Amino acid sequence: MRWWTAVLLGACLAGCGSASAAQQVVDQFVRDGLPVPNPRDNTEKSCPQLGCEQLITTDVVSVLSFVDESAATRFAGRFGPDAFSRGVIVLQYAAARTPEELRVQFESSLVG
Repeated sequence: MRWWTAVLLGACLAGCGSASAAQQVVDQFVRDGLPVPNPRDNTEKSCPQLGCEQLITTDVVSVLSFVDESAATRFAGRFGPDAFSRGVIVLQYAAARTPEELRVQFESSLVG
């Protein structure tokens, strides 16, 4: 089942622009055993200003999805080392002050 999830997630990260892509990433983190406590959908509140399609915030990472890869890359570029982008997804760490070891695990899960 993990390979099928990876195939679907990989297809989405390649540029599906799905409005539920951020939630799919958070769900993958849960399946991978990563801590994503207190998830909240902040799409309506924040995406109009940020230009994202979906925003799921947790106590350790924010996951944003964008309409295309270039929009995600531009957004992530504003945060330097406090963000990581892959396809249409951006992991944003600044607000949660995510420890470096967790950042590596989130990024590996996203890429994996």
